[in-house]
Amino acid sequence: MSRISSAMIPAGSMADLQRAQRELVEAARQSSAQTKASDLKGYGREAQTLVSAERLTGRLKGFKATANELTTRLQIQDVALGRAAESVTKLKDELFQNLSLDSGEGIRAQLEEAFAVLKDAMNTNLGGRYLFGGVMNDRPPITADSLSDLAANPLTDSIEQGAASQMMRVEESRVVSAGLVADDVATNAFAALKRLAEMDEGVDGPFDGDLTATQRAAVESELAALNSAFDTILSRQSENGRLTKEVASASTRLTSRLDALDEAIGGIVNVDLAEVAVRLNQAQFAYESSASVFNVLRNMSLLNMLE
Repeated sequence: MSRISSAMIPAGSMADLQRAQRELVEAARQSSAQTKASDLKGYGREAQTLVSAERLTGRLKGFKATANELTTRLQIQDVALGRAAESVTKLKDELFQNLSLDSGEGIRAQLEEAFAVLKDAMNTNLGGRYLFGGVMNDRPPITADSLSDLAANPLTDSIEQGAASQMMRVEESRVVSAGLVADDVATNAFAALKRLAEMDEGVDGPFDGDLTATQRAAVESELAALNSAFDTILSRQSENGRLTKEVASASTRLTSRLDALDEAIGGIVNVDLAEVAVRLNQAQFAYESSASVFNVLRNMSLLNMLE
């Protein structure tokens, strides 16, 4: 049989206690999560705006990640192009010195060194992807194993042909080249190395001792070819620098848009922590007061009233 006092607990007191409890829980949640609601339903009419903003944020973050990746790639390519240009310059200086001394001593070693540096530069890879391979970046663009291999085979067999530059989207309406291809950058340089290596290994070789008239004419001719090859590499390095600046500008714009979106989303989602702290204290006081009243009413009975 129920106690008389239990039956007399006012329904209003129970409702007040439950309401105070809900307000306390919600204020505590907002204080912890720092958001106004726990799901989209809590934002009412602004829910659709939030969904659209979050989708746009996701796309922009994807573009930003691509821009960051491309920036790293272009920076590495710049170093590789610089090495290639330096190797051609060094070979030119050394060959000019050979002409001055009318000596073929050391030319073979110079050609071997230039080939090794150029091949290594053009076969630069990042994460297993060859940066100068274009769309065919799963294999090295320079395939000749050695200077002798370069001399013994057609140039087209030593450099991957037909590769197009890989394109990457850094903004909704902007697609940029991901870089250069070895065939476009270094064909002239490898062609000059090939011709000199063919002479060294052919009937007019080797380059050893005094230069013959034929050897001297060949070296003079290839010096002019190496000047052109150097200009090509330098031009491609300049193009790489222009792309780097273009990507950096796109990255800056993306950062600004993401910051603006974050601020807009925050204006809808984020709570005023000072206000929440006040409400949390008020909710806690209200809950404690309601609980106290509820306990008093629960313990009351008809006997208390008759005493």
